[in-house]
Formats: sequence, structure tokens, C-alpha cells
Amino acid sequence: MEEAGPWGLSQLLLWLGLLLCISGLQAGGKEEQKCLLEGKNLTMTCPYSIRLYSLSLKAWQWVRSLGSPETLVLTNSRNTDFSFAQAGRYLLEDYPTEAVVKVTVIGLQRQDGGLYQCVVFLSPDNLVVLHDRIRLVQCQDQLVMVIVLTCGFILNKGLVFSVLFVFLCKAGPKVSQPSKMSEVQGVSEK
Repeated sequence: MEEAGPWGLSQLLLWLGLLLCISGLQAGGKEEQKCLLEGKNLTMTCPYSIRLYSLSLKAWQWVRSLGSPETLVLTNSRNTDFSFAQAGRYLLEDYPTEAVVKVTVIGLQRQDGGLYQCVVFLSPDNLVVLHDRIRLVQCQDQLVMVIVLTCGFILNKGLVFSVLFVFLCKAGPKVSQPSKMSEVQGVSEK
């Protein structure tokens, strides 16, 4: 069998297979991770095409590992100005004139961890995912606090050293130079 350019045919097939795998991974649903901070609210916006979906129903869903997604809240009107729906701790606001859905989860709880999606609800079997899926994960509050405190400490020390440097430069040793008056006096004495 002939060589395919500088590579052998087997190497070329290996590279093509790798590219297909990578493109297949990219085509899958994208995810964005957000910290699940208990007691806090989560608010996010999902933009959509105003021409295609301004009058469609919108929903916020929990994506199960197996089976179909569970709809947690669904708008119930096709208002051209504003639609609002609430189911328990889940709020969904649709602003068709701005082509955006705003989703709020009130008082996050530990069991809220998981994968969620904002969708256009054309029918139970016909959904259009509007935004990257959101994965709520447990985050260590202490780790976040340590990072914030460390950054604050570094910034604070930088500010203190900058102020000290300015004061030291202003209060540093002065090199005395002969004044004009003493130069004139020296010349007149001669």
C-alpha cells in the first residue's frame, strides 16, 4: 500500500479518528459550573432568538442522568410583553421584547446539586436548549473565603508598602547644595 504524503495511511486514519472524536465531544451539550452556596439565590439569564421564540413557552428543567428532563417551572402564557411563572422556589421571567429569560432559584439547598437547563418548550418532546447547561456543584465556602482574604491581604500590603515608599522618598536624606546667597557672599569676600 502506498504512503499518504509524509504520513502512512494508518497514521492518517488515526488522526482523522481523533479529530472525529474531538468534534463529537464539542457537539455535545456544553456545561457551565456554578457554586451551590446554601441559602443563597441563583439567578441567570438565557438569551434566545426574538424572531423564533418570542411567543413560545419557556421552562427551567432538571436534567436527570437517565430519562427525560423534569420541568421545574414553565411559563403559562404567550404574552408579548412579559410572562412570569413560579413553582415553589423556582421563578421564571420571560422578557420577549428583550429576548431573554431570567431564572431564579431561591434559597439554594444541598439537594439542588445537579444539571439544569433553560429551554424553549415547544412540546414535551420538542425542546430547544437556550443556554449552556448549568451544573450546580458543592463549593467550599472556606476555600472561597481563603482566596478572598489572601487577595485582600496582598492588595493591602501592596498599598501599605506603596504609601511607605512615597513617605520615605519625601522624607529621605536631603543633599544640601550651596545656596545662591552663599555663592554670592563667597565671591564678594574675595
